[in-house]
Amino acid sequence: MKKKKRVLIIRCGLLGDTVDATSVIEPLIDHFQNNVEINWVSRPGISDLFKHDHRINKVYVLKHTNLPFIFNPDKFKIIFDSLFHPYDLILNLEIGKKFNDIVSISRSKVKIGMPYHYIVDDIFKEHRVEHQLRILEKYLKKYDRKKSVPSIIGVDEAMIKKKFPVEKDFVVLCPTNSHFKKDNYRGYRAWPLENWKNLIKKILKETKLNVFLTGNKNEQQYLKSFYPLGDRVFDLSAKTSVPELITIMKLSNCVIATDSGSVHIAGASAKKTISIHGPTNHYQSSPFRTSSNDIKVATLNLPCSPCYDTPEIKKCPKNICMYDLTAEKIFNLLTSF
Repeated sequence: MKKKKRVLIIRCGLLGDTVDATSVIEPLIDHFQNNVEINWVSRPGISDLFKHDHRINKVYVLKHTNLPFIFNPDKFKIIFDSLFHPYDLILNLEIGKKFNDIVSISRSKVKIGMPYHYIVDDIFKEHRVEHQLRILEKYLKKYDRKKSVPSIIGVDEAMIKKKFPVEKDFVVLCPTNSHFKKDNYRGYRAWPLENWKNLIKKILKETKLNVFLTGNKNEQQYLKSFYPLGDRVFDLSAKTSVPELITIMKLSNCVIATDSGSVHIAGASAKKTISIHGPTNHYQSSPFRTSSNDIKVATLNLPCSPCYDTPEIKKCPKNICMYDLTAEKIFNLLTSF
């Protein structure tokens, strides 16, 4: 049997970034004719995404990304391991300089991406998946575009059916994102609490769907704002691992989320997703559309949007692009699938 080729992928971003980056996995597996060992560089917590992914051999977890390797045991281990087990390919999907030391010092026949190739992303015209694939194209000129999409693997469905009430039709609501607690412009991606509550009321009154609320352990207190829960509403905050959430979304009728890691998990696993956007650019940051998902973007398309990561958002006294996006509009999208 031929010795397996070794590949190191560096994508050490947030959850949504990492989900999008999985679009390079299948092209690499095809290229090496399924005779490849893929390692991945990730963040703490985010690495759970690969817990049940048989395609990924090992995940290196970096607690501190800014520290140079000489002061960073996690980076040093990656480099040290490569000295004894060199890579055939290092694919750096990051465009910053934080990981240049890993790439430049580690042993590999081929090194793609920073610091050797700077491939800038066009945040207003290009989806993040397309940017990741443009970096891959420095190595692979031809690959199957239909298979080059975000792909993630959850737990066995039978396990979910034993643990959670998924036997009836249900919708998953993800009311939080990485800055949902902040009152300033950093929190402007959040859809207001009252809008979420009004949406739940409409779902309970006008459909037979159950409602699952999701969030991590740091978001449990916020989800208490939805209490008391109705008979058909279930708070799953801190009760699911990332792989379990993947499978729950796969089994759902629909997932509704703001611009967050959760909406990207939904795009890669759920059949139907509503992605709520105000200040952020949905062309870049909504779930990637594929032949197997149905994505609807909820946005008011105001003249001032998108404004995220621009000076204009700091001047905005109130994000009406989210406040004025009513529960009725989201509900109408849900019932129009």
